[in-house]
Amino acid sequence: MTLLSAGRWATLRLVVAAVGLLLFPTAIQHLHINVGPNLSPILPPADDPATAVLAVEAQLGVAATLASREGVAYPGRFFVIPAALAGGAAAGGFATFRHYNDDGQSSSLSPARDAADWAAKDARRNRTVGAVSHVPVLSLARLLDALPPSVTVPLLKTDAQGWDLSIIQSAGRSLRRAERIMAEVFRGDILYDLPPGVTNDLDKGWVPYMRSLNYTLAKAGPGKYTDAVFERVGEP
Repeated sequence: MTLLSAGRWATLRLVVAAVGLLLFPTAIQHLHINVGPNLSPILPPADDPATAVLAVEAQLGVAATLASREGVAYPGRFFVIPAALAGGAAAGGFATFRHYNDDGQSSSLSPARDAADWAAKDARRNRTVGAVSHVPVLSLARLLDALPPSVTVPLLKTDAQGWDLSIIQSAGRSLRRAERIMAEVFRGDILYDLPPGVTNDLDKGWVPYMRSLNYTLAKAGPGKYTDAVFERVGEP
């Protein structure tokens, strides 16, 4: 049996204490979370070395591109988790993402209503027909609870092809860690065939749910699908 010195025991205890937490450089005090960034993620502010970005991307090829591109451009300030987020029965399992568009850069937990048109376009270009990603599905609560308590979340942005509200709901009260939330919302459930119980409707779903957690709607663009911004009222 090998005996450990007091110093090595202290180190071991620190490692054990860190299990389940995401570790970031000690300089990082603030973390923007970008769910479904595709190839246009939020970038760390150039003039604020204390702020980093965590991208959660379900398409493995896109996640790899982000890690090799932004991860290299912003060392220690841009991180990627290759996974999907969702609520309800979907969380805690796995999902297969089928890639649409001629560059394979669109996907969703739900089938696209014009998937046949996208697939035909891909076939004509001999591009990413049949490309898939198999990834774990996590709840937003699990992600937020894995952040060090000292790290704040000034912005949480989602673009999840209809599952945005489901992701937000999966956070429960842990959502209060986010000061500001930006999400793609619908006026009516369009674009994707969402399963029963899943909605992304701004007026019927988002506004009442966010009000229940003491967030206020700061702005929303016009049209059938757009970005909406909610701001936290009070402290976490």
